Amino acid sequence: MRDAIGQVFVLQVIFIFVLLINGYMAYSVNYTRAFRVKNHIVNIIEQYEGPYNEEGIAKINDYIEQTAYNVTNNQMLDFQGESGGTAKCPGYNGWCYIEHDVSVDEADGERNGKYYTVVTFVNIDIPVINKIVGLGSFLRVVGETRTIYN
Repeated sequence: MRDAIGQVFVLQVIFIFVLLINGYMAYSVNYTRAFRVKNHIVNIIEQYEGPYNEEGIAKINDYIEQTAYNVTNNQMLDFQGESGGTAKCPGYNGWCYIEHDVSVDEADGERNGKYYTVVTFVNIDIPVINKIVGLGSFLRVVGETRTIYN
């Protein structure tokens, strides 16, 4: 009887280890995808000098469709609520941005510009764990553009 209990314990440890490794691999793959999408969005925003150009938004949307990057709307809505309404999520396709105004005093006058904080989301949807632990900020990838002057 003692050997049977020992084998059940060993099987439980192996099962937990396999779950942890699989969870880490799933998170790693999805984090890498979100990081790549964020970098590409930052480059396009810098290239088109803001997220207002329709051609730039179309390029971003095309890239997101090519990479099969999908995120639930709940993550974006939660982020918009936490940001106090300053975050904008164009198209609700997995990314948001926050616009920041910058003013720099220089010898020849004041320069005004903007920079953007771009947020993408890691798509790991484990309903019970996400509700209990609240992994919201852990599942975000944040980056900023350089300052774009007027």
